[in-house]
Amino acid sequence: MILICATSAEAQVTLTKGTNFSVDVTHDGKMVIDLLGKIWIIPANGGAAKAVTGGEQAARRPRWSPDGTSIVYQLSDNNQQQLWLYRVDEGTSSNISDGEFYDHQPSWHPDGQRIVYSTDRRDSGFDLWEIDLPTGLTWQISNTPGDETEPVWSADGQDLAYIHRHAGQWSLMLRRLGQPDRVLQTSVTRMSNPSWRPDGSLITVMRHAPEGLTVDMVILSDPLLIRPLLSDEDFFIAPVAWRDRHQLLYTANGGIRTRLFNSWTSSNIPFRAAVKKQAPPSTTVVQRPLPIVNAAEGQLVIRSARLFDGMGGGYREGMDVVIDAGRISAVESRRDRPGAIVVDMGDLTVLPGFIDADASLPTEIDETLGPLLLSFGVTTLVADTDQAEILSLIWSGKEMPGPRVLGSDWQLKLDSAASLALGAESLPTSPRGIRYEDARVGDSSEPTAFLSRLADARTDGLAELLQSRQAKLLRSQPTALRRFVEAPLLAAQSSSIVLASKANGLPPGIALHAEFLALAEAGLDQEHVLRTAGINAAKALGLGLQAGRIAVGSSADLILVDGDPLTDVADALKIVGVIRNGRFFSTIGLIERSEQR
Repeated sequence: MILICATSAEAQVTLTKGTNFSVDVTHDGKMVIDLLGKIWIIPANGGAAKAVTGGEQAARRPRWSPDGTSIVYQLSDNNQQQLWLYRVDEGTSSNISDGEFYDHQPSWHPDGQRIVYSTDRRDSGFDLWEIDLPTGLTWQISNTPGDETEPVWSADGQDLAYIHRHAGQWSLMLRRLGQPDRVLQTSVTRMSNPSWRPDGSLITVMRHAPEGLTVDMVILSDPLLIRPLLSDEDFFIAPVAWRDRHQLLYTANGGIRTRLFNSWTSSNIPFRAAVKKQAPPSTTVVQRPLPIVNAAEGQLVIRSARLFDGMGGGYREGMDVVIDAGRISAVESRRDRPGAIVVDMGDLTVLPGFIDADASLPTEIDETLGPLLLSFGVTTLVADTDQAEILSLIWSGKEMPGPRVLGSDWQLKLDSAASLALGAESLPTSPRGIRYEDARVGDSSEPTAFLSRLADARTDGLAELLQSRQAKLLRSQPTALRRFVEAPLLAAQSSSIVLASKANGLPPGIALHAEFLALAEAGLDQEHVLRTAGINAAKALGLGLQAGRIAVGSSADLILVDGDPLTDVADALKIVGVIRNGRFFSTIGLIERSEQR
């Protein structure tokens, strides 16, 4: 997810706390953290943090080289994760990934010449690979069913620990030199972030239990012993860092925490990070008119069993939606309407048309794509295309209907000062739902919007979605990118998320519904999932009351579905008909037009 901030005047502010960042430490105590999409170096014992990367893209998970001269980290780049290397003495960063893959979770071999990481490059889930820095050569070191992630070498370079996920089970794995991989611990709930104690006596691992996050230690004795190490704090999802066998560091409660191994209490290591603060703008979002082009003449009345107006409160029953000249003129109880065309859809559900705030259109756009997109319920989309105006004109008519297309000047922009690129483990709140100082850089209590961008190849329900009748009309079998190890967790009623589908790699239309599934899987309730492509998107785009809702004055873009999407958002694809620009189109008719492609 990516934080969108309004452009405004800038001022300096000093942060002393952060949200969902990680820490690593050298033997002499120097620290490195990731904060606001940048990598920062902090002196031993704390103090002023120095940013060593620009923050234009999201840098995460920094790890010191054994000699403290370099830092490896992962960087979000064009919807992929790449590995980068920062050389402290030179003050330079370089990309060390060797292709357009999802390379992440880097960790150093003790020889300082190799880096082990997790990647999706063999199209068989996440596997473990290594890169030799002097030569640039890479090789695969794991290939089992499921995902192998978060590899870490022991201090002597003899043993490798990692997390394996397969068939709904997580395992902490150990590979000793010359021996088969061994399962140390298993769980039906997630485990993550293993870390070796420098003397090799134990491995710490984070446990994601229903009651919250804890850190266990797996003591490599015979027999194995598993004991709690850290608990009852607002832990961030990041590994424990060891300065030596006695002192450990971790991130929780907004700060860098440290304790001695044989102690029961932790303390803060203070830091200060100077960042640019946004002064509150006079208008958070610039309001823009949404012209109605080539709308249907006359009055059309849509009648069905239930209506979700997009604004909350569940369904409204027994309502008529009255449409005049492409806009909604009334939403009122059903009654006789002499002279009006009444479309009675019986037991169907009426929803506002869906808005995709960042869609991917092909370079060469066939006009017959419009009806197919409408059959997915997409009535407005934003895309970087110079054909937006002509497509909107063509698709506003009766012969070849399609969504309203808003061009590149409508695309939501990142503020380069804040530039918070948020992934599955760097959400706007901590695991306990707290927003620390970095999540409140601006003066407003809430960010303007977060682009969803959560769907990937493992999204629950995606296989069924790809078998839908609309998906089968696509010219090639679509495939989604693999973008996350685990689905992120969202508060059930998060209200600032805007649906944006481009990053998931699927064609428009089906990409929107994949985002719906991913948002629901992340914990967002069904009503708030629908709002991401409704009032949330309209607000972020500056459309206000003009779209994303069924209300007087809004554009007459509606969807008729045979289901209950407030109970199961997958029902949002059971589309029977679409009203676009005041005209009714059956899904069957739209599909027939699309079959001309």
